[in-house]
Amino acid sequence: MKGKRFKIIIGFFLAVIIGLIASLYYYNKPHVNVEKSNAVYSLTAQNLIKEYQENEKNTNEKYTEQVIQIEGDVHGISTLRGNTVVTLKDSVSESSIICHMQAEDNKSVLSLKKGARATIKGVCTGYLLDVIMVRCILVE
Repeated sequence: MKGKRFKIIIGFFLAVIIGLIASLYYYNKPHVNVEKSNAVYSLTAQNLIKEYQENEKNTNEKYTEQVIQIEGDVHGISTLRGNTVVTLKDSVSESSIICHMQAEDNKSVLSLKKGARATIKGVCTGYLLDVIMVRCILVE
């Protein structure tokens, strides 16, 4: 009986240790360098929003955690915790694409005007009534 209990306790501790190692690995995993990465997909804001509205599940599987390049009309520029946020709006839909820009691009983003055409590259994180992109840069 004691041998069986000992094996169960050892197995439990091994599972906990493996879980800790895996979670530390994923927590400390380096971010993708968007500037040096090539965009996996390149499309317009209208097409991306349309894809998400037609089939959110498949579109999430296709674009989430991928570096994508989006071209669209600037609807708004704001700041959040010192970083700029650019909103690309679709002329047909109520949805938009919210792009959280990298700090290095703050100065160039502030030169954009509302209604101007812009191309932005970043990592897509999903859809919550709006498409969310992070670590974005302005493509000249």
